[in-house]
Amino acid sequence: MNQPCGKIGINIMYGLDKNKNFSESIYDIADEPVLATLFTTGNGYMGVRGSFEEFGSQRIQGAFVRGFIDEIIEVTEPFTDNEYMKKYYLDEEKLKTFEKQDSCVNMHDFLAIKITVGDKTFFPWDGKILKWHRALDSTSAIYKRELVWDDGEGNKTEFVFERFASFADEHLYCQRVKVRPINHSLPVKLMSGIDTSIKTGGQFITKTDLMQIEGADIIHKYHATNKYGFSACYGIKNAFPKGKILGQYDYNGTVGVEYLCDADKSYTFDKITYIVTSRDTDRDICDCARERIAAGGLDYDALKKAHVSAYRAYFAMMDVKIEGDDEADAYLRFASYHTAISASMNDSIHGISAKGLTGERYNQFVWWDCEIHQMPFFLLTAPETAKNALMYRYRMLPQAKKNAARNGYDGAMYAFCSSVEGDERVWQYARHPFMQIHINSDIPYGIINYYRYTGDREFMINYGMEMILECLKFWISRVSLKGGRYEICRVTGTDEHHPYVDNDAYTNYCVKFIFDRFISLCDELSYEVEASLIERMRQISEGLYLPMCDNGLIPQFDGYFGLSRSLEEQGKGTLKQFQMKKSGLYHKSQIIKQPDVVLLYTMVDVGLDRAHFAENWDYYENMCEVSSSLTFPVHAIAAAQNKQILSFRKNLMNTVKMDVDDIHGVAWQGVHSGCLAGGYLAVIYGIFGLSVKENDTICLNPVRTLFEGVSASFIYKGMKITLSIKNGELTVTKRGSGKVNIRVSDGETRALKNTLVYTM
Repeated sequence: MNQPCGKIGINIMYGLDKNKNFSESIYDIADEPVLATLFTTGNGYMGVRGSFEEFGSQRIQGAFVRGFIDEIIEVTEPFTDNEYMKKYYLDEEKLKTFEKQDSCVNMHDFLAIKITVGDKTFFPWDGKILKWHRALDSTSAIYKRELVWDDGEGNKTEFVFERFASFADEHLYCQRVKVRPINHSLPVKLMSGIDTSIKTGGQFITKTDLMQIEGADIIHKYHATNKYGFSACYGIKNAFPKGKILGQYDYNGTVGVEYLCDADKSYTFDKITYIVTSRDTDRDICDCARERIAAGGLDYDALKKAHVSAYRAYFAMMDVKIEGDDEADAYLRFASYHTAISASMNDSIHGISAKGLTGERYNQFVWWDCEIHQMPFFLLTAPETAKNALMYRYRMLPQAKKNAARNGYDGAMYAFCSSVEGDERVWQYARHPFMQIHINSDIPYGIINYYRYTGDREFMINYGMEMILECLKFWISRVSLKGGRYEICRVTGTDEHHPYVDNDAYTNYCVKFIFDRFISLCDELSYEVEASLIERMRQISEGLYLPMCDNGLIPQFDGYFGLSRSLEEQGKGTLKQFQMKKSGLYHKSQIIKQPDVVLLYTMVDVGLDRAHFAENWDYYENMCEVSSSLTFPVHAIAAAQNKQILSFRKNLMNTVKMDVDDIHGVAWQGVHSGCLAGGYLAVIYGIFGLSVKENDTICLNPVRTLFEGVSASFIYKGMKITLSIKNGELTVTKRGSGKVNIRVSDGETRALKNTLVYTM
């Protein structure tokens, strides 16, 4: 595969075009799996991979609806070839009984539009491509493909494909095809339908309930066949005023309507698909689909106008503007686009998954990434979307309580890997993922962080405090009293290279913060909790061990600094060749998969004294293997705040181009949504040094970069705060009513009324 190029005007295969859109200028079928991911269109309700209308394959096609999940995946043979896996990972007894896994369902492909010119069916690889350009416009969320095709016999035809997932009506997906014969008058046929032969994870998992074609309209219902039995229905409106309906067709599992076009004329075909599932409504979903396509108003141009208006209004808060670095500017926007389409604006059916809605990898599960890496993006730009993510957690609370009881603990124990019901869906034959109990501090931290930026008392009183309380009950039953102090033993922190450790720094510091903040919130919100329970919380908080050396370095866990600083001392080859499942050596070294301690100085604000930030950053950067994409935005923030400007840009570009450059070689399976969300956060936390203290004070620690200028906005308690740096000045602007204070670096605290300017 040719390597992508991200430089303006030097687009060899794919990268940026002259309009700073992500694009491809030369067709190469080998790139299709990755590009299907990158060209995904979506709106938070659905995600449709960038496969072609005229064909697809298991590695390329994909349409996913948030929370449309079933138990479908059979377990493959796991790695058992080393001591690490046998001692720390595998539970062989559980493996014997574990056969199925939840996964997102690959929906039936409604994109299907097949075109024949004369007796030749159009496929990009058949004949000759004389012109090719496709682009995803991050400013409008519209995908467009333009090409000129020679059928191999000299007959040239121009095709223009355009499509989008509506932000004005999340259930609508809109397509337009323009066909223009260039030098021939051959008959052209067009077939618009649904490919029902789609597979998920290599398995057929759906069953058609209804296929009804009335003229040009199609009603299609199907359901997932195993555990949950969710149903989906498509209502499709075809509009082709110049075409003559020839009738219905069924071609290799693709069912639909066939048209004959007027010869030697240019023509336009529109296809509007309305999607509804049994998770969306209690009504009959076929009735919903019929009513929607019969109601009118499905004009492509009008729908496009409404979509662009809604999307731009939503995206305006997320857009970071970089001056003097077009590549950084464009890819930041591209990363934010992919983040924007990963989460629901309208409901809490499901949380934010690690791949968004761009692929099947990680099965649309909700991990700790949601609260720590993804939700802050929405908290600062679209608080209602962040709230929806937390309401998903609230709906999973009853199951979290059952999880705790099943494992012998009090309160709520949230699943590290959550699906439809909130039970643990991580590979259940595995040991160490169950030890990543930091999820039970990540979710409370997300709740506290939500309140920190929104001041949403109603949410906290009705939902948030209950979730935090139940998680703290879990921690009360989980801590151990040893030598007069409380410890948290036998856990796996965020760094998965070191399972079954004692006193993981990230876990312990976060747990103490949550105890302390909950106690203060009880007073602030007049939230009643038994006095004896509050006293127990204080006791644990005051006695909880917080590891720190005399030199200010924080050991990632007990005994960490006593481990080898290198893998080469214990094996053959280079560091990169030692993968966890093959070497089994990581847990014997200080080499970490991703940041743990450094998270406490960057993404997670637990009030840690920053006096030794630089020392900890310097030490752990050298120990980090960066085999998790979540590393890059954390390192970008740390580099910026420690004024390592070149390192900041490198890590920023790795963040926003994680999948464009396919750094980990798995982009074809979906984007790294948590990493991409970090592009915006790298700017807001890194360049501007944003933090918020509990006394309504916005704190900024701005740093100079190589950019000519940079600006970004965030929402604080309903007010829009815009930050910009240019010509050595920081400008802070507030829109909206409300009182807020601001402190820049270590300066005085001042009331922010409208605009303040600071010389850096």
